[in-house]
Amino acid sequence: MDLRAWQVLPICLLSSAAMADEALEQRVNDLEQEVQVLREQNQDSAFDRISFNGFYSVGINQANNNLGYAGSTDEYDFNNLTLVGLQGDFALADSTSVTVQLVARGEDDFSPDVEWAYLKHTFDNYITVRGGKLRLPMYMYSDYLEVGYAQPWARPPEEVYGFVPFNSFVGVDGSYDFEFDNSTLTLQGFWGQSEEDGTKYDDILGANLTWAIDDFTVRAVYGVTKITVADDNQPDTQVLDDKNKSDFLGAGFSYDNGSLLVVSEVTRATVEGGYSDVDSGYLTLGYRFGKAMPYGTVAGMKTQDDDERVDIFVSNPGYNPTLPEGPTNPSVVPVDSSFIYSGKRTSYSLGVRYELLSNLAVKFDATLVNGFGDTNGLMASKVAGATEDSTTVYSIVFDGVF
Repeated sequence: MDLRAWQVLPICLLSSAAMADEALEQRVNDLEQEVQVLREQNQDSAFDRISFNGFYSVGINQANNNLGYAGSTDEYDFNNLTLVGLQGDFALADSTSVTVQLVARGEDDFSPDVEWAYLKHTFDNYITVRGGKLRLPMYMYSDYLEVGYAQPWARPPEEVYGFVPFNSFVGVDGSYDFEFDNSTLTLQGFWGQSEEDGTKYDDILGANLTWAIDDFTVRAVYGVTKITVADDNQPDTQVLDDKNKSDFLGAGFSYDNGSLLVVSEVTRATVEGGYSDVDSGYLTLGYRFGKAMPYGTVAGMKTQDDDERVDIFVSNPGYNPTLPEGPTNPSVVPVDSSFIYSGKRTSYSLGVRYELLSNLAVKFDATLVNGFGDTNGLMASKVAGATEDSTTVYSIVFDGVF
């Protein structure tokens, strides 16, 4: 090799190295762009799998006395009917999702509670299974119990919706839709447990059938549980043993053709022992005139086991702790439990729902409650000594969804 070749060789080597560096840098840039594109696609895909929706109610109510029906008194209250809820759904796959619902209520100082938190999967045979914290499916409006916008009333009828002391449970449920030419029959089964204010509800088990055909919906439900009352929950512990069986049976129907609305439900809730067995029902009629829908509701309840009451012991208001306890100075005295656990009452509601927006409605409602007879109507205020024979509750509530 001559001298000129040796002189050119370093230049060639340097040029090759420079070209290699440029190619490597370009490849790195290309890879970074590909990674960025993939990251953005994954982010977009994740956002596409997440959805949020919510609901809210802002209301005020006041009664003409302090009987306490539906939590109302003779002073106006903004907290009783006010709440806000947020629900998030995340699709893990085409047939699998996670749902969480938080609800903050005015009566609880807007402390958020987890009402729903479950994993849902639909199999190839269209059976849907959910597991986690679920809504107890006892009523026609159970899934929308706190979504006021989905209900015709300012509040659901207390005589029916107020006698199951818990609304959610932890467990599993499964459902299947039987599709026919003009209708759908949905079968749902559920199993789980719950605890509310120290009272345990074990072995919750039940099923419901819902048949939807054109403008009609017909529903039937049966559920059973075992109740254990907290030791400090007197006088209930005197009339209930551990794990007392309780049954719930309900039926309902609705008709809604876009103008006329008819909704009705009847229920029977029974508990072994001296606790109240209650029959309840309501009927609502409404008719839409444009954006306004006047409605009326009649509801009632009555205990059916009044002959099974037993004496319970309560604190003696005349007890003198400075004197020896004995027959003439007892610390507790027997009381016929029918004073607490026997009851009947009737309510009559008149109201108007007006659609302000496509997702916002305002409702005006007046509810008269009477028909206690010689009972306390299962109202704590009358058990505590209130003497009024009736009460009227006035309510205004704005219900919306977003």
